[in-house]
Amino acid sequence: MNINKISNLKAELASVRQEAVAAHIAGNRDKAECLTGKAVGMKSTIEVVEKVITNQRDTSAVGELEGMERVLSTLGPVPKCSQKV
Repeated sequence: MNINKISNLKAELASVRQEAVAAHIAGNRDKAECLTGKAVGMKSTIEVVEKVITNQRDTSAVGELEGMERVLSTLGPVPKCSQKV
C-alpha cells in the first residue's frame, strides 16, 4: 500500500466534505446526505488502511480490508452519488 495514495485519498476526502457542506448550504439534502455518507465511508476505510500500514500484524484490520474488498468485488459496480442526485 502506497502512503502517497493515502495522502491523495485524504485530500479527496477533504474535498468531498466541502462538497457535502456546500450541498447542505444550497439546500440539496439528497446530495448532502450522499456525500456525507461517502465521506464517512472513506474516512473509516482510510483509518483501517492506516492500521494495516502502521502495524502489519493487525490481523483484524487486514481481515476487515479483505472483507470489504470481497463484498465490493462481488457486488459489482457501486452506485455513485452523482448518479443518485
